[in-house]
Order: sequence, then C-alpha cells, then structure tokens
Amino acid sequence: MAKARQSAPRKPRILITSQDLETLQTLLDHSPARTAGVELLEVELGRAVVVGDSYKARPFCRLGSWATYEDVASGQSTRIRLVLPSEADIDQHRVSVLTPVGACLLGLTPDAEIEWVDDRGRPHRLRLVEVSDADVLAAG
Repeated sequence: MAKARQSAPRKPRILITSQDLETLQTLLDHSPARTAGVELLEVELGRAVVVGDSYKARPFCRLGSWATYEDVASGQSTRIRLVLPSEADIDQHRVSVLTPVGACLLGLTPDAEIEWVDDRGRPHRLRLVEVSDADVLAAG
C-alpha cells in the first residue's frame, strides 16, 4: 500500500533588496557554522524575489526593520529589530538574521505566515503583524 504524501505547507512570497542580498550572501560565504538559522537563510534567499533598494510599493521585513510578529500557536506577539549577527542584542530586541526567527521574518510582508521545524523537531508558525523601516523611525 502506498503511503500518502503530505504536501509541504506553501511558503509565502518574500522580497529582498539587492543590497541586502549582497550583504547576506557575503555573510553566508564567510560563515563556517552550519546552524539551522544559516541553512534556513540560504533556502529563503534562494526563493526570494529581488527588488531595487528604493522599493516602497509594499512594506516588507529587511535588515534594520522593526517587526512585530505573532507566534500563531500561542498568540504571543513580539517586537524585534532584524539585524546582522554583529549587532544582535536580545536585551535591545535586536535579533540576528542568522537565527531561525530572523531568517523566517526576512522578506515577509504584513499578514504573511511562515512555518519551520526547529532542531528538536518542533514545528513553529509565525505571522508578521507589522513592519517598519529603521530609516522611517529615525526620520519620525
């Protein structure tokens, strides 16, 4: 009897600027560790739609963005800033793009949801609630 195949959940479309893509490719090229976050980021970059650095048609989570996301299972909301590993500081709510949460949030637009399985085999599902660019916050 053939085993029924379970289809993988469809991943949302993600966006990335050409500048962020270049920065992150360089980071990955020099990252010796093969962590879950690094591997997830590689997958996400491979499927991202590249947009110009001045793209403003719709908001999306990029390096330097402030993002509010919800853990769909618990309903808990968290606000973080997506940063490079050298700028990460959990006390300042700065989360590295090389963590699974950071890699998942990169490129999402508000209301998009994404799933991943952690190193212990536990599934997670996040929904991006709100995103704002760092330069918008600095100007206002």
